[in-house]
Amino acid sequence: MRPKALIAGIAGLVGVVSTALAAYTDPSILTIEGEQRTVSDRYPVERLRSEFQNIEIETRTPWTKDGEVVKFRGPRIADVLRKHGLSSSKSVQFIAYDNFTSEILLEEINTYNPIFAIDRACQNMDRKLGRCSADQQFTPLSPDEQGPIFLVWPYDRLPTAYVPARNSIWVWFVVAVRPVQ
Repeated sequence: MRPKALIAGIAGLVGVVSTALAAYTDPSILTIEGEQRTVSDRYPVERLRSEFQNIEIETRTPWTKDGEVVKFRGPRIADVLRKHGLSSSKSVQFIAYDNFTSEILLEEINTYNPIFAIDRACQNMDRKLGRCSADQQFTPLSPDEQGPIFLVWPYDRLPTAYVPARNSIWVWFVVAVRPVQ
């Protein structure tokens, strides 16, 4: 009887692990998990663009050159969390495509209003290379730009102690969000 129970337990664990891993196979889909780490919803980039108000943040990042700013666009993280009842947690985890995980306090999210950046402003070079048309204002973030989903903060509003100590809050290739239990 014990070997059967052990085999059943292992099979169940493999099923749970493979289901969790399967949820993160596409870097262009953001998975929202609930309290029991069950999938609450999945957002392809286009749904993030169409179902939430997308705001613009013109900012630098810890990796841009001094004086260089980029205009990013995407939904407020707080709005996405609120829609799924995650805004009352003390903190949430952001999981990247490579399984990097960053835990961020809701207080930080509510104070600084970061976004899930999914687009950046077109530049003249983008138009020359055909990435943007003449009248196009934004282009989707590419993997070379930490996309398709990049957690972006208003750099100049962050406390100076955050850089580089809290660079882990700038998560790129974000594929999942879950509450911390």
